[in-house]
Amino acid sequence: MSLLWHYTTVQKLDSIVHSGAIQPSAPPRERDEKPVVWFSSRPDWDPTANPVVAAAGGRTRRYATLDETIVVGGGLARIGVAAEVAPHDWKAYKRLSGVSPRRAKAMYDRALALGSRPSSWFVSFAAVPRQQWQAVEVCVDGQWLADSRWQ
Repeated sequence: MSLLWHYTTVQKLDSIVHSGAIQPSAPPRERDEKPVVWFSSRPDWDPTANPVVAAAGGRTRRYATLDETIVVGGGLARIGVAAEVAPHDWKAYKRLSGVSPRRAKAMYDRALALGSRPSSWFVSFAAVPRQQWQAVEVCVDGQWLADSRWQ
């Protein structure tokens, strides 16, 4: 069975595990856009999970590289769930979330530029509690390994 993955950092995983659920994240700019929990069908890492950081001089922002994400976030982590936990694909997200067409296009273009594909994205509009998690893994030397902190 293929899982959908919520990619995050080890630092953030600690707070997710402590809270017992992955909480929907509030959209950054659009007031009418519904918060969601993002998942990906990619089996490796979705580059859009890298944090946004200040670029040189601090006036602009950019996505961190994978190596920067590992350092800043204390490592890579992911939580796997069954597909029915996040049943809404990119098209449904655009229709149901209240995201503006302009922001959706910007997200789509940014994803492609980073090497991601929105067709691999899925969302839940509700929190995803620990009972729905099927795997929690951390990346060690390029290999995804089960993480015992969540059990």
